[in-house]
Amino acid sequence: MYRVVRALSDFQQTELRSQLTSLVLYEAVTTTSAKARNLVPFSNRFFNTIRNKDLGAKKVAHSTLLDKKAIAKVFEEILPRYKDSETTFVRSLKVANRKGDNAPQTMVALIAPLKVESPKAVEAKEAAKPKAAKPSKKTS
Repeated sequence: MYRVVRALSDFQQTELRSQLTSLVLYEAVTTTSAKARNLVPFSNRFFNTIRNKDLGAKKVAHSTLLDKKAIAKVFEEILPRYKDSETTFVRSLKVANRKGDNAPQTMVALIAPLKVESPKAVEAKEAAKPKAAKPSKKTS
């Protein structure tokens, strides 16, 4: 499905790059629903491309993101969180309409990765916890 945002293509790409930079820096962005529909697949493609952390990934990050702090944050904080994840990195949630022009708003945020533990690991963790001592009864 072709998405239409009424803007020239170079402005549209710059706007997507700017929103992606803000998403990386603040980990959540509130925007109109039409722009969010374009931002979610763009950001998921970006994170899937740079997941390897090799030289090519760094070149893609430098050419896409507009801020050096965002580039550093991607490689130092965000990608280590998603090292086991192979699916989407971003989700969109509808929020209240904007005051003034009543435009539908959507919040685009990074997904917190789930940590799935095996049943054996859970049992080992519970066995390692020290059991609380029972209070002794005093007879007077």
